[in-house]
Amino acid sequence: MEILHFVHSYNEKNGISLHVASLVESMPAGFGAQVIGGKGLSLPFFSALRFPIGEFFSALRTDFDIMHVHGYGNFYSFFGAIVCALRGKKLVWTVHGYPRIGGARRLFYYVYRYLMAPWIFWKADAIISVSEDVVPLLEKETKKEILVVPNGVDLELFKPDGEYSGAEYACYVGRLDKDKGVERMLECTQLPILFVGPDEDGMKAKLQKAAAGKNMEVEFEEAAYEEMPREYAKCRYVVLPSRYEGFPLTMLEAIACGRPFVCTDVGQVRQTLGALFEKPEMFLLDGDLQGKISLLEKENLLHALKEAREKLEKYSWKAVAQRVARIYEGLK
Repeated sequence: MEILHFVHSYNEKNGISLHVASLVESMPAGFGAQVIGGKGLSLPFFSALRFPIGEFFSALRTDFDIMHVHGYGNFYSFFGAIVCALRGKKLVWTVHGYPRIGGARRLFYYVYRYLMAPWIFWKADAIISVSEDVVPLLEKETKKEILVVPNGVDLELFKPDGEYSGAEYACYVGRLDKDKGVERMLECTQLPILFVGPDEDGMKAKLQKAAAGKNMEVEFEEAAYEEMPREYAKCRYVVLPSRYEGFPLTMLEAIACGRPFVCTDVGQVRQTLGALFEKPEMFLLDGDLQGKISLLEKENLLHALKEAREKLEKYSWKAVAQRVARIYEGLK
């Protein structure tokens, strides 16, 4: 069975790109995979809004059995549905998060929700959410069943390297994006801050200016995926202060590396932490960041982190790919 992933982001340093690459690599025998995406015409104010001009025609010419599109709020999912309608092919749609957008972007999402998303929902033969938290939001837009399949983690790549208490930084891993709440990292006043990820919308310069005004020590790095365990080894705490998420990959990667993960209570975070830790609320960011870190500094988390890593097997990419493969097989 040949699967075509049609996606707005590929071979880039973000969650959707990694999700697609990991699925392609981990699929069981009997499944072929191709990827078209990541090269569309970009709009400068929002990287997700790439327009798949040439790639749309490439998809029309490509031989496949099932198309798999990714993400709510990009043109690729919409045009992928058009390709499948024109060619009579099956469509799988994975929603990685449900955007809560303000400002000028709100107009686009209003148009998307009421004009584009209904078409994708109508054409989709299977709809997947990486987060149970997103399901009620999608059910307001469709009567179709929403299947939940979480993100995964490469347990061979991400392993503990030293104890977290010996590391230096409070770390943010991901795009430097306003919607990720990265400015909240500057609430951490007792540890130097390390940002690991690509700049977006000039956020790096804004963070540098704000940190200089507070006389704070901040560093910025980018790393290839296979180099990320080395970056996690520098982290005393990994922090994700996002305004919205589906199922953050950094959560699983950090825990696999034996690092405490502090995150706002969004998406699948609470449920996943609850499956891994006896006291998941310890890691939920509900107040100021420095206050949360100060509380965690009083705890010895080594045993809890070791137990959590042992429970991560069900989140391996191999296990996730097998669940997705069963969905494909159900569409024959």
